[in-house]
Amino acid sequence: MSSNIETMKNRIKEINEQLDKLIQEVNDLKVQREQVLYELSKIKTPKIRVNQEEIEKLEDILKKLDDEVQTKVLKPDEERRIFERIKETEKRLSMLRSIKSSLDKVQELRNRLDKIKKRLRELHEVIEPLLNEKEKLKNEIQRQIILDKLRKYKAMEKEKKKEKGYNINLKFEKINRNEIKEAIKKKLEKGEPVSIEELKVLYDERQ
Repeated sequence: MSSNIETMKNRIKEINEQLDKLIQEVNDLKVQREQVLYELSKIKTPKIRVNQEEIEKLEDILKKLDDEVQTKVLKPDEERRIFERIKETEKRLSMLRSIKSSLDKVQELRNRLDKIKKRLRELHEVIEPLLNEKEKLKNEIQRQIILDKLRKYKAMEKEKKKEKGYNINLKFEKINRNEIKEAIKKKLEKGEPVSIEELKVLYDERQ
């Protein structure tokens, strides 16, 4: 019995060690999740959509305009026009790059958040059975302790009954012998024949 209880207690100790590590990881992940959510809340998600093709297209336009300025002899009006276009293109490109950077950051944070949530679910699936096993072991230990106490109590009660029964038998035996002896005395008083065995019983009393 005690060996079985000791085995269950050792298993509970192992489970507690596992749970400590798993719960620590859960707590760390929750901190990370809060940090990611905080970072997401700080980013203003742009309403317009941006794709890489548009950015590359603007970058190509800028390169061509720059080459045109560097390689050609331009009239002042033409040069002014090109510079204006370069300025507008750079402005548009800067805005798109900023938007894309924000969107990329948002996507990166969301991916991180998804991974954290997935890992938390995995940990929950491991922790839950361990907690159930631990609870069952604790209940079983308690049950066995109660059963052990009950067995000891029953054994003690049985011993008491045996002892009580033995004392009752001795009492009845004493009463029966006294009755026999009284009967032998009466036989002697009446002058009736008495056997040797009867005399022995009477002799024992006188001793």
